[in-house]
Amino acid sequence: MFRCYFCEQVTAPKTTRHTVVIETRAKQYTTRRKESRGGRGGGGRGGFRGREEPVQDRGGSGVEIMKEVSACPACAAKQHEVKQHEEPVAEVLAAETSVAPEASSDS
Repeated sequence: MFRCYFCEQVTAPKTTRHTVVIETRAKQYTTRRKESRGGRGGGGRGGFRGREEPVQDRGGSGVEIMKEVSACPACAAKQHEVKQHEEPVAEVLAAETSVAPEASSDS
């Protein structure tokens, strides 16, 4: 049993709890200068433990979760639909602003 963050109702026992991310932030990861050898997991069955060549972490950028909340299945589905509709619009706007207008070459 838990209380849904969105509808604020206490759910029935054995109801699946969904985690909804409501706040994120951009994060820059630095490169690691030391090369790590091998990897994790897999054992001897084609996993990463048998890898001989060094693997270097190059870092990069990503998104980090700042706040996530518990939600009932109905509210989680609504939030998922809203998130799907918001993301493509943001990507299109970012793509439009990053593309520079081409100079016309009328000769």
